[in-house]
Amino acid sequence: MFNLFRKNCQYLNCPHLRETLHFFYYDIRSCCANAPGINFYPEYTGQEIDWDYVYNKRKKLIKKINNSGNNFIPDECKNCFEIKNNLSNKKIENFDNKIYRLYIQNNMSCNAKCIYCVFNEVTQRNYRYKVLPIIKDLIAKNILSEHAVAYMSGGEITISPEFEELLSLLLSYLKSKIEILTSAIKYSETIKQAFKMDRCIMLVSLDSGKAQTYKAIKQVDCFNRVVNNLCEYINAADSARQNITLKYIIVDEINDNEEEISEFINLSKNIGIKKVRIDVDNVKYALNDNKKVPQNYYSLIKYFNEYAKQSGLEIVDSPQTEEILLQK
Repeated sequence: MFNLFRKNCQYLNCPHLRETLHFFYYDIRSCCANAPGINFYPEYTGQEIDWDYVYNKRKKLIKKINNSGNNFIPDECKNCFEIKNNLSNKKIENFDNKIYRLYIQNNMSCNAKCIYCVFNEVTQRNYRYKVLPIIKDLIAKNILSEHAVAYMSGGEITISPEFEELLSLLLSYLKSKIEILTSAIKYSETIKQAFKMDRCIMLVSLDSGKAQTYKAIKQVDCFNRVVNNLCEYINAADSARQNITLKYIIVDEINDNEEEISEFINLSKNIGIKKVRIDVDNVKYALNDNKKVPQNYYSLIKYFNEYAKQSGLEIVDSPQTEEILLQK
């Protein structure tokens, strides 16, 4: 995929290792890519967190990276699609015990049953621990930077019992926009307020422009509800138009044709969406896998991009999908 042995790229200078916390559904780790990064608390169930331990574990691995050189990639980070963007000829500098990026994904429960979802086979999809007390502790101990960015996903984050309070806390403490990955099946008054404050970025995998196709992919009959919720956000705040991205994941033998793509683009434009994105099934056609995407995907993606541009829509890049498509 890329050459790890270029002489000018010797150190994995990755921000996730230095400053990220990922609250996953069964552990607390440093990364939200397709590699775990540092795992601080495997099988976490809510016990008190020792932030000095977390900080020292980061420093230990980074010291190993700095001392090893020669393009040393820790086992925890191998196969990550972000590696090539984080290779540097400079050693990793000293850093403070400060968090600048949060990934909140402690809930695998969902209100859809997408046929491409990697978590459909997860047997334990309920909540093993709460994130809200942890965020409060980070704030109280001045470890969470007020300039940190936060990403909230799942499962489906909006059905978490702590979602509304958690989003309100992040809105009051952080200065940056908060990115929410959601099905948009459940309407949220706090999300609407976040758009009014111009503090929210939302990504919704709609995958279709009509109810029949939506139901075939999502396995729930909620297309009209999602569209109505999106319109509610858009009508409430102009920032929603600029900060909602609708995603189209190509699904074999369901929406893998130009007609379905056209309906999706037309719907996006008609309801006032400004940004769209196209993806492939990252589970079926995974990175570092021998299974290549069908050849017609390349023409479909070209059609998607051209039709979206003709419709006045902005195309949002998908780095992981771009790497998958390079695996010809």
